[in-house]
Amino acid sequence: MKLAFVPVLFTTTTLGLSIPRGQSGTVPITFIGAGGAQFSQDIPTDGSFVQITNALSVSHISSSTDGVTCTFDGVDHGITTVSGVAEVDVGPPQTQVDGACSVGSTPPTHPVQSQPSGGEVLITFVGAANAQFSQQFPTDGSETTISNALSISHIMSNTGGVSCTFHGVDNSVTDVSGAETVDVGPPQTQVSGSCTA
Repeated sequence: MKLAFVPVLFTTTTLGLSIPRGQSGTVPITFIGAGGAQFSQDIPTDGSFVQITNALSVSHISSSTDGVTCTFDGVDHGITTVSGVAEVDVGPPQTQVDGACSVGSTPPTHPVQSQPSGGEVLITFVGAANAQFSQQFPTDGSETTISNALSISHIMSNTGGVSCTFHGVDNSVTDVSGAETVDVGPPQTQVSGSCTA
């Protein structure tokens, strides 16, 4: 009598699991603009936000991966969430600046620092086509010079409990309170800022 061993293969579907496709720990996301223009980027599924550097004005965001939820931030503060296999409209169409994906149905969120670390707060200055830079500001209220000449459209903080005021080259005054993104009107180079905790 001869015994034969038959290997049993379990697929992820059989076990009720949904493993994201793409490179290790990433999912491919397609960003679609007007006239069929598009680009794709692999986004990690660990919930960390990654920068999107393509300046295409995006009208739709598409995912072909089940079991993953993604959140994307646009340059004009649009937030778009894509859950599972779906194509979602971006309203209004705009360049996307960053995004994050995580396994499951809960959309990732930006980490918010409850208080500044080391007596300083990190502020991000965003210009056109996702050009940006970040700078640390002391939280003791002292005025700090900003030497980057980029014309700024938005100022962003991810730290709660801190209020900042920024001055532009054309006399704009922009107040940022807590974790928020504020428009600079009209966009212009920023020359100085001060923050207090």
